[in-house]
Amino acid sequence: MSTGSNTSMPGLDAELTSFVTAHAGAIRSASRADSGASRITWLLDCERMPCVLRVDPGDGPVAGTTLNLAREAVAYRALADRNVRIPRLHGEHPRALLMERAGGEARLDALDDAVRIAVMDDYVDALAELHRVRVDSAFDALEPPSTPAAAAHQVVGLWADILRTRVTRPSPLAAMAIRWLHRLAPDSAERLVVCHGDVGPGNFMHDGARVTAMLDWEFVHVGDPMDDLAWLAFRGHHFSGGLGDFEHQLARWEKQTGYAVDRRRIAYYRIVVMTIWLVSCLAALDNGARNQDRFTYLNLIDLLGAILPRAMLEYEHREVPDLPVSLQPRESELTENLRALFDLQQLRLREDDPVRFQLALMTSQVLELARVGEDISRQNAEAVSSLTGMRADARDYPLVLQRWIETESGDETRALQVIMANGLRRVQASPAVLPVSQKPFLPLE
Repeated sequence: MSTGSNTSMPGLDAELTSFVTAHAGAIRSASRADSGASRITWLLDCERMPCVLRVDPGDGPVAGTTLNLAREAVAYRALADRNVRIPRLHGEHPRALLMERAGGEARLDALDDAVRIAVMDDYVDALAELHRVRVDSAFDALEPPSTPAAAAHQVVGLWADILRTRVTRPSPLAAMAIRWLHRLAPDSAERLVVCHGDVGPGNFMHDGARVTAMLDWEFVHVGDPMDDLAWLAFRGHHFSGGLGDFEHQLARWEKQTGYAVDRRRIAYYRIVVMTIWLVSCLAALDNGARNQDRFTYLNLIDLLGAILPRAMLEYEHREVPDLPVSLQPRESELTENLRALFDLQQLRLREDDPVRFQLALMTSQVLELARVGEDISRQNAEAVSSLTGMRADARDYPLVLQRWIETESGDETRALQVIMANGLRRVQASPAVLPVSQKPFLPLE
């Protein structure tokens, strides 16, 4: 597809097309990147140069919050010419940022194991380069905290505000996690640094040997460097895997920065990361998320319901109970039709057709939810009624539990155990995330 300077591209309105044209010349071709939950990313071939357009669609999880394009632009401006691998910013618009198009690709799964691990080691070096940057007045717009405790409270408080203002459905786990994180905020750190805030695969480009650029800076902030390392621990090693040896990478980062690694603080911020994921998914679903993958958000909410309470219990060395799950499936006309649909998709499935593969996965999950969903809701409601002493049914048990959490000072350990048990039942109907829910965390104690 191609266009002149006064013609809008499919998917880009005339205003954004004119903005791009003014900075980079006429758009010759455009394609939308698959990645990105908060922004829509366009890869553009323009008359004067190839570039990337980051657009805020207005319905993402952080739309209308302080995690806006203006904040992201601070990172591009402040980190330019500072030995940080970040694309150069070409232009700012209230709804978009136009920047240099970095070389390489984001995918890692096609790389040989040795090459992928070497790229991840270089990514750790790129993080170290960022963390060595001096925090000066160029970062004042990020409102740098003055103490380590203030840094933790600031990031947790930001997501508490997003939970309050962007999420309408009840989430007892999110409410409990926010309160828990404020209570246990670490009060020590060697120094505060510029944090990327969303570390992990997919958020950097590489050329098969080294990292060419770190991307997606909407979560940038000044904070504890263990915050970024926690993203690497969870978003990278726990959720993705196959990324090398985390202990080796910590030692590499320590040598490159001269700062000490604190595994206890990494464990704390790993729980922060999971809470951010949970609130992000809830906020996206409650605000349209027309431009994102709602299926992924629903799966992640189920996954976090099972593993976030476990991480909180383990952090305080509380009992993590063995919770066997027993569900009673219920067959019906609906499940029979869903099974027929799934079988038909399996017959036509090809390994080179990711769309059909995803549809088949979604159908299998809807089928399983139709079979066991009623029993899951019944057991969850009974567990909440037993914990709170309040009547809860299959429809309102999350609201009953959240109100109890917000108004009572009951047994927090038991509450987390109930939430974890409820989450473990939910992931039984989520084959996409069930294996991840059973995976042990990297030991950080």
